[in-house]
Amino acid sequence: MTEIIVIGHKNPDTDSIVSAIAYARLKVELGEESYIAGRCGEPNEETKYVLKLANLSEPKLVEDVSGKKVVLVDHNELSQACTGIENAEILEIVDHHKLNFSYPVPIYVLTEPLGSTATIITKLYLREKVEIGKELALALLGAILSDTVVLRSSTTTETDRRLAEKLAELAEIEDLERFGVEVKKRKANIANKTATDVLLEDFKEFEFPKGKVGIAQVELVDFEEVDKRKKELIMAMERLKKEKGLALVALMATNIIKGDTRLLCVGELGRVEEAFGKRVEKNEVYLENVMSRKKDVVPKLQKVFS
Repeated sequence: MTEIIVIGHKNPDTDSIVSAIAYARLKVELGEESYIAGRCGEPNEETKYVLKLANLSEPKLVEDVSGKKVVLVDHNELSQACTGIENAEILEIVDHHKLNFSYPVPIYVLTEPLGSTATIITKLYLREKVEIGKELALALLGAILSDTVVLRSSTTTETDRRLAEKLAELAEIEDLERFGVEVKKRKANIANKTATDVLLEDFKEFEFPKGKVGIAQVELVDFEEVDKRKKELIMAMERLKKEKGLALVALMATNIIKGDTRLLCVGELGRVEEAFGKRVEKNEVYLENVMSRKKDVVPKLQKVFS
């Protein structure tokens, strides 16, 4: 039987990794035994923490999907997909981002405007009456809280909140807020990372009509390290822009306590000013009440690059 790989995006985050694990397991529970979870990058510290708590193994590392059958989770833009995706057979997509995808044959596509892909997959488990179990419930909860910044992001819906509470009950997590903060803390320290690592840990590329844009995001509990390392970060962004041929590289330094973002940027800064209606000073613009790349930043940049 041909192996089918359920896999998330490059530079995988907790939602991407956990969604791959959970969806592959759901397929197997429904009698489709050929599905396995994969990853096309190393899990970050937050993801490793969640998997360890849930007693789950990391998915299989897949460096190239050429010639393979795949299901894409937590992404649909091919620029964010694993190497070789243009030579793979895509069977399904399960995602919570905007659609930027075309394919020569009909396939199953499930997208919902929710805070995480893990929320969608939790709904599928409940709909199909498949037992989630304590360990998987903990992992799914960690993924939802990660992607919604502990249910504080503008992408958070009532469905995310309701299912997070359901998963917390199944996982025997008494204090959902405290658990979420502990999860987010694992990725909130950039002091011991190189500037390039900070950028690439959560970096996504977007193909717009008037140029390709790269947007990284790092979540912090304060802006102290950004102040200390801003020059270093800007230099790394300039290198990345040149290497990848990008029109704009932006880094969202998001304070998860204040709920604000300092947007560092290099490249076509005039479009950034047009997008947010603010002057870029010293390669930076301050965005109040902005936490979501998907909802708060990408749509505005897409508009000025279209």
